[in-house]
Amino acid sequence: MAFRAVSPEARAAIADLNARWAWAVDGRDYEVLRDILHPDVHWVGHGGELHGRDAVVASYTGRTGNETRTTRHGLGNLLLEQVDERTVRGRSTWHNFASNEVPPGPPAVYLVADFRDTYVRGEGDTWLLRERIIEGVFREPSLGPPGLALGHGQTNTHERNTPA
Repeated sequence: MAFRAVSPEARAAIADLNARWAWAVDGRDYEVLRDILHPDVHWVGHGGELHGRDAVVASYTGRTGNETRTTRHGLGNLLLEQVDERTVRGRSTWHNFASNEVPPGPPAVYLVADFRDTYVRGEGDTWLLRERIIEGVFREPSLGPPGLALGHGQTNTHERNTPA
């Protein structure tokens, strides 16, 4: 099957959606996060699998000790492919600088991950994140968020080689 490029308008809208995701997570603006997620979003990462917008938002709001954490997420290598009129598949590489100190310590990379996403066109030509699968490539566990739920009732213990 031949690669199907997305329109410039769809590319711009999806790049904007990803920027809004990063700023929402970094700024703890979970209403913005809620707005860009499809109601039935499928989310795989942090060692667990979530279904639904409310579950994904709760995975962020439920982190204890997160009040002092500073993060900055960045995106690179955004590759998008048109699946059909209302669906786009994407791959990207994300990096996350993080500090659990107050004030934030020197910049340090917590995580580099590959994201496999599916975007769907919602009402009014708005794009929504329908699926996000996070595959950790590099991770510095000591910089992980305190109380990060890893799925199956586990909490981040800062062990190496845990899934993103």
